[in-house]
Amino acid sequence: MAAEFGRLGVDMVVGFPSDLPSLVDAASRRQDTHVIVPRDQRTLGCVAAGYVRTKRQPAVIEVSTGPSVLNALTGLAELASLRLPAVLVTTATARDQRGRAAFQELSQRELLGQFSVWYHVLATGDQLRWAVESALWQATGPRPGIAVIEVPADVAEAPIPTTAGGDARAGRPSPARPTPAPAPAPAPAEESLLYAGILLQRTRRPLIVVGGGAHAAGAGPAVWKLARELNAPVLATASGRGTVPEVGNRFHEAGDNFCGLLGLYREEALEDTLRQADLVLAFGTRLEETARDGWDEFLGDTPLVRVDSDHEAQLYGPSAECFLAGDATLTAELLLLEAGRAVTPARESWGDQWRAARDRLFKDAAPGMVPATLRALSREYGDSRWCVVQENGLHDLWGYHYACLQLGPAGTALTPGEQTMMGFALPAAVGVGLADPTMETVVTCGDGALEMSLAALATARQAGIGLTVVTWDNGGWGWPRAERDATASLMSFANRSRSLPALERMFDDTQRVENADQLAHALARAREHARAGRLALVVVPADDANLPQAARRGLERTA
Repeated sequence: MAAEFGRLGVDMVVGFPSDLPSLVDAASRRQDTHVIVPRDQRTLGCVAAGYVRTKRQPAVIEVSTGPSVLNALTGLAELASLRLPAVLVTTATARDQRGRAAFQELSQRELLGQFSVWYHVLATGDQLRWAVESALWQATGPRPGIAVIEVPADVAEAPIPTTAGGDARAGRPSPARPTPAPAPAPAPAEESLLYAGILLQRTRRPLIVVGGGAHAAGAGPAVWKLARELNAPVLATASGRGTVPEVGNRFHEAGDNFCGLLGLYREEALEDTLRQADLVLAFGTRLEETARDGWDEFLGDTPLVRVDSDHEAQLYGPSAECFLAGDATLTAELLLLEAGRAVTPARESWGDQWRAARDRLFKDAAPGMVPATLRALSREYGDSRWCVVQENGLHDLWGYHYACLQLGPAGTALTPGEQTMMGFALPAAVGVGLADPTMETVVTCGDGALEMSLAALATARQAGIGLTVVTWDNGGWGWPRAERDATASLMSFANRSRSLPALERMFDDTQRVENADQLAHALARAREHARAGRLALVVVPADDANLPQAARRGLERTA
């Protein structure tokens, strides 16, 4: 199987060795394949997410029967919610033993089928080449995600027929050919495109949204040109960050149209802008619940044009006035032609309005050490090639607010999907480092999430990946504590976790920052350690009373 994946150009296997020789064993003997064993099966999907999103090519994940599948489910669910392409290979109970209290028997299809785009049980070794090609075809198609190949023990133990995939025993790589993925719909239907053009010609106050699909398609430059032509603000979903540059005048003019995130993470200063928009143009997003938080209040009656390579995307989120099934880059270029035929003078004043609203974000800086740290990170990395990998805890939400954290033209962000598992960021950052060792990678996470993902440190060290980890120290479990404080004293968290000092010894360099004046020096020092392939930790005190807008909105709904 390793030879078949290698033949198709897949060069990363993330997994655990099992009792019997497995894909991990075979792949580790190949010269054209990298193998990473991340020590904690829960993080397999997280490592794969960091790798796939950064390198923009699929990875293979391997787990063995029963408990390994259960352990891996959390990370796999997160990977699936991010709609990133991967092939999961799992062993399973021998078919003649199923239903007979077999060792580690588990209905894996019921578990994994909930979020896989394709599931196949390998019947014989003769199906191997077809199964690998089909899995990659499905995983990287217009509806990207996890394709599963289940290998029953009786098939795994049978001789595998010789294929043309190269001599795996000698470790000689086979000539790689392109992954057999179908190209997404190259262009939307002509009648849909014409209707979208009419809507563009009529709009006076357009607004553009970019999601993870737009990022994966590399649609940023085309969307940015369209935004400039329409004089439209650009907002991103959490997974869409990095699609277009976020910072303008300081580093590059391309950031001039960016106005932060949509939904739960929106900036209150831009809510009037949302209300005034008369057309929303959304690229590559399913407009999941987090992204459409406040949608009914601010955008409920606004016509929506959606662009997605997956036809099924129109089943999710708000109904669209016009759905364009096509490649995000090409569709943006075609819409640019439509926009260019009807330059509306009213868009000039619209640009003045939303730019003034955005500029107000930065006049009154949010107080507190966490916002100050994120602003210092933005200054430190500026227009460098860097990736900030975020968690989604109480204080992590500051990093989703544009007024606190901005990415330069070469910066990007990686966030959890809709599952928002605790312990995502550190192993995902390892995946980023494996995909692109030249990418400077920064992790921002709470102390509770750091404690849950420490196994990733050993993996990073073994792989020689340097990381800067910034952790918010509030004693752990800030979000549950805040929810109880906002409602009633249902449970006391007086005995808060104080294990962080012991964990600090696992890093090559640790600094505790007590005030904002120390931030610039601390981050620069940590960056130098990370550049040298070491692990650096910066500990920042966090005040639970100092809450970001997104956290306050979430807590208000539970009050």
